[in-house]
Amino acid sequence: MVNFGTGPVDEASEAAAEANMSAFVDALRQRGIDLPATADRDPSADRDGRYGYLLPTATGAVHILMPGADLARVRDDLTASAPCLVVNGQAWWWHDATGQAAAAITTRQADVP
Repeated sequence: MVNFGTGPVDEASEAAAEANMSAFVDALRQRGIDLPATADRDPSADRDGRYGYLLPTATGAVHILMPGADLARVRDDLTASAPCLVVNGQAWWWHDATGQAAAAITTRQADVP
């Protein structure tokens, strides 16, 4: 079985992943998600040209592996060759990744008494 978009990211860079993560946080804020802080870098999670980040929530964190490719390729490419993000261990393309992260953050915020 082929899982498109999940292979190693060619010519990845941490700088590109950082710029992508900033755009991802902006996309979450546009969805009305109130983030207590910016994403924290988690280098121990890095793999295959994806760079680890933690989005802090009131009850923990959402784990993100952000591709270190050009933002247009990660966010705007609608082909099966676009590199996926990984949200809490599951691969998603950009639009669905923002939805999954937003849902995880909202659920965790709802768990706070």
